[in-house]
Parts: sequence; C-alpha cells; structure tokens
Amino acid sequence: MRQIFTKQVRKWAKVGGISTPQSFSTWCPHCSEKVTFTCANHLHDAKRACVTSSANCPGCSHHVGVWSLGAHGPESAEVYIHPSNGEPREPRNVSDSISEPLYRSYTSTVDAYNSGNYVATAVCCRRTLEGLFQGLLPEGKRVSNLAKAISDVADSVDLAEPIRNLANVLRHGGNLGAHFDMEKEPDEAMALQMLTLLENLIEFLHVLPREISALEQHLDRES
Repeated sequence: MRQIFTKQVRKWAKVGGISTPQSFSTWCPHCSEKVTFTCANHLHDAKRACVTSSANCPGCSHHVGVWSLGAHGPESAEVYIHPSNGEPREPRNVSDSISEPLYRSYTSTVDAYNSGNYVATAVCCRRTLEGLFQGLLPEGKRVSNLAKAISDVADSVDLAEPIRNLANVLRHGGNLGAHFDMEKEPDEAMALQMLTLLENLIEFLHVLPREISALEQHLDRES
C-alpha cells in the first residue's frame, strides 16, 4: 500500500467521525499519470476504526482502493491506496541546503524522470549540474563551460578524484540527452543512474557541509 499525504488531499469528508479524502491528487498506479481521484462508496468499519472507499483513474479508468485509518481530523489522518505500484520518485529534502533556483531545477529533473521523459531527465541533470558547480565558485570566477567549472571547483573545494569523475559522468550523460542521437538516447536505467548521482553530489557538496557546520556550532555552544 502507498501512503497519501495530507497535502495531496484536495477535499475532505467525514464518515463515522473519521476524516477521509473526498478527492486527492497522486500518480496513478496503473498508468503512472498524475491525476486527481474522486472517492465514492465510502464504508465505515467501526471495529477497525477505518473508512474504505473506491476511486477510478480519470485517465485510464482503472480502480484503486482507499483506506483512511482512525483519524478524527485531517491533520492526523493516515490515508493509503492500493495497489502501490507506480509510486513516483520523491525529491530529497534538500531545499534548506541549496538555493531556490537550484532546488527548482532539481525538482524539474525529478518531474521529468517521473513523467517517463528520460531525454529531458538527462538535459535537466546537466542544467542542475551547471547550477550546482557555478554556485560553488566566486561570482567573479564563474564560467559558462561546465567542464571548466567542474575543474575549477575540484581545485578550490579539494574534491576527491572519485567525486571529480562522478561529476564528469553526469556531464557526459547530460550531453547525451542534449544532442539527439537515435542510437544513444538515454533510457530509464541511465536516467535513474544520472538522477541518483546528481542527488549524491548535492548531498556531498551542500547538505553534508551544512550539517557539519551545524554540529560544530552546537558543540561550540556546549563547550
């Protein structure tokens, strides 16, 4: 079963005192499109403190089952659907560690992957990679050439050789998506690998230094 979070619920209803969705937006487990489901045939199960309902995808018309567990208000509702396949990849929680434009570029990459557009995923990976490395260089030393930006950051931030190679793998993958080639078009496996590597770079270059700095400040206050 896949959990539906409260922010995905568009309208609530109450059945037997339990809060349950009347409509919610998520990725269809059958056709993988992002749609808004409308629930019907709500049934209150008092012994198990839950409400079940049914919904059909407005795109492919396939059925999903919906379960709402024991919550008397939307803020504490637990909602699940079945089947759970087709669950999209969720962006990592890095919005506090990187700039807003860079985060938007990153989430656009995730959206492209979830939509099944793997060429766009590769292109978005390259675009986000450019923003990632440009942001690590002083304003007066930023360059438009991605390869040089990677090299300059590697020299100034003291990146280990595997990290330098990791960045270049992503750069070449982005080039592959940007330049049309029927024989070398990125597939799902390559797009997923590129997206995962991009996320690891964001974690290494932004999230980890921020967490280390926060720990240092905490230890200084305690000493």
